[in-house]
Amino acid sequence: MKKTLIALPLVVIAALFGLYFYANRVTANQIDLYIERAIASGTYKDIQYESAEIGVDATILIKGLNVTDLTDFQYTVDTLEISDMDYFNEFPHSISLSANGFSLPLGLPDIDASMVTPEMQSFLATIDGMNSVPATIDYSHQYEPDNSNLFNSAMDIGLPDAFTLSMKTTTRNISYEELNQSTDPIAAQDEMMSALMNAEIPEISLSLSDFGLIQTLLQNQANAQGKSVDLLRQELMSMTQSLFLFAPADLQAVAIDLSTDLSSFIEGNKTFNFALRPDFSGNIQQLQAPIMSAFFAGEYGQIVELLNIEFSTE
Repeated sequence: MKKTLIALPLVVIAALFGLYFYANRVTANQIDLYIERAIASGTYKDIQYESAEIGVDATILIKGLNVTDLTDFQYTVDTLEISDMDYFNEFPHSISLSANGFSLPLGLPDIDASMVTPEMQSFLATIDGMNSVPATIDYSHQYEPDNSNLFNSAMDIGLPDAFTLSMKTTTRNISYEELNQSTDPIAAQDEMMSALMNAEIPEISLSLSDFGLIQTLLQNQANAQGKSVDLLRQELMSMTQSLFLFAPADLQAVAIDLSTDLSSFIEGNKTFNFALRPDFSGNIQQLQAPIMSAFFAGEYGQIVELLNIEFSTE
């Protein structure tokens, strides 16, 4: 009886370990299947990874992801975490991705040295495949095919002590499952254009949060021009505040507000928000005619009203 009581926990532990290794094997097979589909789509030449494992909360962690696209451009992601994954559909109805650490094994393409400052050249030289840039990308989406193909997505791109760029979109009447069927890039582009003509885009929003990027850019330019950062900042703010002078008459009020907000953003450590919430729930077909009519009539303010453009700095 005592031997049975002692052996029972060991059997349970062994079973749990067996289940864990089985789950990791299934996870690797599933990842390989998605990689095969991605390569077959004609977008990538090769995708490899060092390891993949699943956690007790069903989160998948991929390490050493190396991607080569059709132009032979290569990049490596240190870690990619996948959660809230829908495995039951070829195009996941839900997914969350979190990528950390990026490097370029072949380095950056050749860049005209006259286009960047010496400080920026020194920074770009560190991206040589040996060093990983501690950037982060977080992405998630929810897709509801039975609800007019409602698709909500969100993505954050960030660099420590520099910036965070956040983007959110909502679309309807675009079948993402059908868009992923074509393996011909030209056909896929035609399908996308056709889908957009029947689509609704109720909302697109962007926000850029500064955590040191403005200061770094100004410092680089100030060093190159032999000026102080404060002086250069004031010059840029004055130029930005004068942008409205070049705007059409019916956009003067909007341009003044935009100039004020951009000038405030240049002060540093602020967030600039921009959003489109078009009329007609963002229906492309219904928007096309009035926007084109306003454009050819030179009534640009009408376009701003149709798109319901909003912006602010905080």
